[in-house]
Parts: sequence; C-alpha cells; structure tokens
Amino acid sequence: MNKKTEKNSNIKKDFKENLQSESKKNAKINISKSIDEKDKMIADLKVKLKEAEDKLLRELAENENLRKRHEKETQDNYKYAIKNFSYDLLNVTDNLQRALISVPKDNEETPILKNLVIGLQAVEKEIYEIFEKNGVKRFNSLKEKFDPEIHQAVSKKDSDQPEGIVIEELQKGFMIEDRLLRPSMVIVSSGKKNDKNS
Repeated sequence: MNKKTEKNSNIKKDFKENLQSESKKNAKINISKSIDEKDKMIADLKVKLKEAEDKLLRELAENENLRKRHEKETQDNYKYAIKNFSYDLLNVTDNLQRALISVPKDNEETPILKNLVIGLQAVEKEIYEIFEKNGVKRFNSLKEKFDPEIHQAVSKKDSDQPEGIVIEELQKGFMIEDRLLRPSMVIVSSGKKNDKNS
C-alpha cells in the first residue's frame, strides 16, 4: 500500500470514527431529550391527576352535603306536614273551650248539662292527646315573662304582678316540634298602679 492510500484509509477511518462518535453523542442527546420530555410529561400527568383527585373529592363532598340537606328537608317535611291541618283544628279546640267556659257553673247541677260538660271535656282531652302524639304541644304562658317570640300581647293591665308578666291567657299557644304553630294571645301586667305614681 502506498502512503497516499494509507493516509486516505486513515482519514476514512478517522471520519468514520468521528461520525460514529458524533452519532453516539447525538443518540445520547436524543435519549437525554427523550428522558427530559418523558419526565416533563410524567410531571404534567401527576399535576393533572392531582387536580382530578381534588375535583373528585370536592364533587363527593358536595354530593354528601346535598344528600344531608335533602335528608333534613325530608325529615322537616315529615315533621311539619301536619302544620296546616293542626292550625285549622286549633279553631275547633278554641270553640270547644269557649263552649265549656260559657256553661254557667250553677247549672251544672242538672244531669243532662253535667253529662254534656263531661262529654265536651273528654273530646277536648282526646284532641290534645292526638295533637301531642303528632308533635303539637300547647304551652303555658300564665305568670311567665312576656316573650314576643311566642306571645301576642293584646293589652296591658294593672296588676299585683311585676311589669312584663303574663296575667291572662286569652288563647293558648301551640308549638309543632320546635317551631311556633300559634302564639299565645295574652294580657300583660303593667305593674301596680301605685308603683307608677311613685
């Protein structure tokens, strides 16, 4: 072989080695880029997964809140479903009380009138028992402090009771479970007449 051919052969060999070396570098760079891109994609997917988990948890919490709210509304509807019916029946009980009050005490001696009063009292008692079974309860207001939340004052009157105390109950008040069905109609004490002049 002559020197020129050998030199060409060496140049080709060097060129080939450089080319292979360059190919290896490029391959490493491409692999490195590929790894970086994969890492970036994995990081992006992790972020998206976390966002999806958060959204799912929020949706589950919202659904649970809706379920609880619906359950409470259903219970309230069940509890207070008899409100209108009970309110209408209160007029009947009021009329029954007025009928009992209107019977003169001295005429109760006659057997017919006495039996009528006993019958009306039995009906009244039964109505109140039915009310209580269904969560409707009457409350006492006499000698209680006036409370505008449950009392409806129709007038004030001088009395021996301190000012602001209920001295007469014209109409019974009723609660249905923990809500007011009808306020008690009352007369409130304005205190002693002598105390006002002092």
